[in-house]
Amino acid sequence: MKDLLKYYKDINKLKESERQGWVDRKIEPPRDTIASHSWGASLIGWLMAKKEGQDEEKIIKLLLMHDLIMAHIDDFVPDDENYTSKRDIENGLSEKLLGNIPKEIREEFMKLFLEYQKEETKESKLARECDKLDTLFQTVIYSEKKERNILKEFLPFYKKKFTSKTGKKLFAELEEYSENFA
Repeated sequence: MKDLLKYYKDINKLKESERQGWVDRKIEPPRDTIASHSWGASLIGWLMAKKEGQDEEKIIKLLLMHDLIMAHIDDFVPDDENYTSKRDIENGLSEKLLGNIPKEIREEFMKLFLEYQKEETKESKLARECDKLDTLFQTVIYSEKKERNILKEFLPFYKKKFTSKTGKKLFAELEEYSENFA
Protein backbone atom coordinates (compact mmCIF):
# COMPACT_ATOMS: atom_id res chain seq x y z
CA MET A 1 0.00 0.00 0.00
CA LYS A 2 2.87 2.39 0.73
CA ASP A 3 4.03 2.30 -2.90
CA LEU A 4 0.51 2.79 -4.23
CA LEU A 5 -0.05 5.75 -1.90
CA LYS A 6 3.27 7.32 -2.95
CA TYR A 7 2.31 6.81 -6.59
CA TYR A 8 -1.12 8.37 -5.97
CA LYS A 9 0.50 11.39 -4.35
CA ASP A 10 2.64 11.76 -7.48
CA ILE A 11 -0.30 11.61 -9.86
CA ASN A 12 -2.39 13.89 -7.64
CA LYS A 13 -0.22 16.74 -8.96
CA LEU A 14 -2.32 16.51 -12.12
CA LYS A 15 -5.27 18.00 -10.22
CA GLU A 16 -3.31 21.05 -9.08
CA SER A 17 -1.14 21.87 -12.10
CA GLU A 18 -2.64 24.53 -14.33
CA ARG A 19 -1.79 24.29 -18.01
CA GLN A 20 0.89 26.83 -18.82
CA GLY A 21 -0.60 28.04 -22.10
CA TRP A 22 -3.69 29.33 -20.29
CA VAL A 23 -1.60 31.04 -17.62
CA ASP A 24 0.50 32.71 -20.34
CA ARG A 25 -2.65 33.95 -22.10
CA LYS A 26 -3.95 35.36 -18.82
CA ILE A 27 -7.09 33.24 -18.80
CA GLU A 28 -8.92 33.95 -15.54
CA PRO A 29 -9.08 31.16 -12.94
CA PRO A 30 -10.40 28.60 -12.67
CA ARG A 31 -8.15 27.43 -15.49
CA ASP A 32 -7.80 24.07 -17.17
CA THR A 33 -5.52 21.76 -15.18
CA ILE A 34 -3.49 18.86 -16.48
CA ALA A 35 -6.04 16.53 -14.84
CA SER A 36 -9.01 18.18 -16.54
CA HIS A 37 -7.13 18.17 -19.84
CA SER A 38 -6.25 14.50 -19.37
CA TRP A 39 -9.88 13.63 -18.65
CA GLY A 40 -11.09 15.57 -21.70
CA ALA A 41 -8.46 14.13 -24.02
CA SER A 42 -9.21 10.60 -22.76
CA LEU A 43 -12.94 11.03 -23.35
CA ILE A 44 -12.26 12.40 -26.84
CA GLY A 45 -9.87 9.48 -27.35
CA TRP A 46 -12.53 6.96 -26.46
CA LEU A 47 -15.03 8.53 -28.86
CA MET A 48 -12.55 9.02 -31.71
CA ALA A 49 -11.12 5.51 -31.35
CA LYS A 50 -14.63 4.12 -31.65
CA LYS A 51 -15.33 6.29 -34.71
CA GLU A 52 -12.00 5.38 -36.35
CA GLY A 53 -12.28 1.66 -35.49
CA GLN A 54 -9.19 1.73 -33.26
CA ASP A 55 -8.39 0.20 -29.87
CA GLU A 56 -10.25 2.42 -27.38
CA GLU A 57 -8.46 1.14 -24.29
CA LYS A 58 -5.03 1.62 -25.82
CA ILE A 59 -5.79 5.18 -26.94
CA ILE A 60 -6.97 6.08 -23.42
CA LYS A 61 -3.89 4.49 -21.84
CA LEU A 62 -1.57 6.37 -24.22
CA LEU A 63 -3.21 9.66 -23.29
CA LEU A 64 -3.11 8.98 -19.56
CA MET A 65 0.55 7.98 -19.68
CA HIS A 66 1.49 11.16 -21.55
CA ASP A 67 -0.25 13.39 -19.01
CA LEU A 68 1.24 11.51 -16.07
CA ILE A 69 4.67 12.71 -17.23
CA MET A 70 3.31 16.22 -17.74
CA ALA A 71 2.37 16.34 -14.04
CA HIS A 72 6.05 16.32 -13.16
CA ILE A 73 7.43 18.94 -15.52
CA ASP A 74 6.33 22.39 -16.49
CA ASP A 75 3.52 22.16 -19.01
CA PHE A 76 5.40 23.30 -22.11
CA VAL A 77 3.52 24.83 -25.01
CA PRO A 78 4.43 23.89 -28.61
CA ASP A 79 5.87 27.29 -29.52
CA ASP A 80 7.98 27.41 -26.36
CA GLU A 81 11.68 27.81 -27.19
CA ASN A 82 12.43 24.96 -24.78
CA TYR A 83 10.12 22.50 -26.52
CA THR A 84 13.00 20.27 -27.66
CA SER A 85 14.24 19.97 -24.10
CA LYS A 86 10.73 18.94 -23.05
CA ARG A 87 11.25 15.62 -24.81
CA ASP A 88 14.55 15.09 -22.99
CA ILE A 89 12.95 15.89 -19.65
CA GLU A 90 10.00 13.57 -20.30
CA ASN A 91 12.32 10.74 -21.25
CA GLY A 92 14.46 11.23 -18.14
CA LEU A 93 11.51 11.46 -15.78
CA SER A 94 9.59 8.48 -17.09
CA GLU A 95 11.91 5.92 -15.47
CA LYS A 96 12.01 7.84 -12.18
CA LEU A 97 8.23 8.25 -12.02
CA LEU A 98 7.45 4.66 -12.76
CA GLY A 99 9.64 3.32 -9.95
CA ASN A 100 6.77 3.31 -7.42
CA ILE A 101 4.51 0.94 -9.30
CA PRO A 102 4.71 -2.84 -9.67
CA LYS A 103 7.21 -4.05 -12.27
CA GLU A 104 4.63 -5.63 -14.62
CA ILE A 105 2.64 -2.40 -14.76
CA ARG A 106 5.80 -0.28 -15.00
CA GLU A 107 6.86 -2.16 -18.15
CA GLU A 108 3.48 -1.58 -19.80
CA PHE A 109 3.53 2.12 -18.83
CA MET A 110 7.02 2.58 -20.22
CA LYS A 111 6.07 0.86 -23.46
CA LEU A 112 3.01 3.11 -23.81
CA PHE A 113 5.01 6.23 -23.00
CA LEU A 114 7.62 5.44 -25.65
CA GLU A 115 4.95 4.61 -28.21
CA TYR A 116 3.24 7.96 -27.61
CA GLN A 117 6.56 9.80 -27.90
CA LYS A 118 7.58 8.12 -31.15
CA GLU A 119 4.17 8.68 -32.74
CA GLU A 120 4.71 5.84 -35.21
CA THR A 121 1.60 3.72 -34.63
CA LYS A 122 -1.92 4.57 -35.73
CA GLU A 123 -2.97 4.57 -32.06
CA SER A 124 -0.23 6.98 -30.97
CA LYS A 125 -1.06 9.31 -33.85
CA LEU A 126 -4.75 9.29 -32.96
CA ALA A 127 -3.93 9.80 -29.27
CA ARG A 128 -1.86 12.86 -30.20
CA GLU A 129 -4.82 14.21 -32.21
CA CYS A 130 -7.11 13.73 -29.22
CA ASP A 131 -4.65 15.59 -26.99
CA LYS A 132 -4.68 18.50 -29.45
CA LEU A 133 -8.47 18.40 -29.86
CA ASP A 134 -9.00 18.80 -26.14
CA THR A 135 -6.81 21.91 -26.22
CA LEU A 136 -8.67 23.32 -29.22
CA PHE A 137 -12.09 22.61 -27.71
CA GLN A 138 -10.98 24.29 -24.47
CA THR A 139 -9.84 27.23 -26.58
CA VAL A 140 -13.36 27.55 -28.00
CA ILE A 141 -14.73 27.74 -24.45
CA TYR A 142 -12.20 30.40 -23.44
CA SER A 143 -12.83 32.33 -26.67
CA GLU A 144 -16.52 32.52 -25.84
CA LYS A 145 -15.84 33.55 -22.23
CA LYS A 146 -13.31 36.25 -23.17
CA GLU A 147 -15.24 37.31 -26.27
CA ARG A 148 -12.09 37.23 -28.37
CA ASN A 149 -10.97 34.59 -30.81
CA ILE A 150 -8.22 32.77 -28.91
CA LEU A 151 -8.81 29.75 -31.15
CA LYS A 152 -7.41 31.70 -34.12
CA GLU A 153 -4.03 31.89 -32.34
CA PHE A 154 -3.85 28.10 -32.01
CA LEU A 155 -5.02 26.85 -35.40
CA PRO A 156 -1.80 27.43 -37.41
CA PHE A 157 0.21 25.31 -34.93
CA TYR A 158 -2.17 22.36 -35.11
CA LYS A 159 -3.25 22.03 -38.75
CA LYS A 160 -0.66 19.41 -39.75
CA LYS A 161 -1.33 17.33 -36.61
CA PHE A 162 -4.58 15.88 -37.91
CA THR A 163 -4.34 12.88 -40.21
CA SER A 164 -7.37 10.77 -39.30
CA LYS A 165 -10.61 11.22 -41.21
CA THR A 166 -12.46 12.26 -38.05
CA GLY A 167 -9.64 14.56 -36.91
CA LYS A 168 -9.46 16.35 -40.25
CA LYS A 169 -13.23 16.85 -40.26
CA LEU A 170 -13.25 18.23 -36.71
CA PHE A 171 -10.31 20.53 -37.46
CA ALA A 172 -12.12 21.89 -40.54
CA GLU A 173 -15.17 22.58 -38.38
CA LEU A 174 -12.97 24.39 -35.85
CA GLU A 175 -11.49 26.52 -38.66
CA GLU A 176 -14.99 27.38 -39.82
CA TYR A 177 -16.01 28.24 -36.26
CA SER A 178 -12.98 30.52 -35.95
CA GLU A 179 -13.73 32.27 -39.26
CA ASN A 180 -17.31 32.95 -38.16
CA PHE A 181 -16.45 33.95 -34.59
CA ALA A 182 -18.48 36.99 -33.62
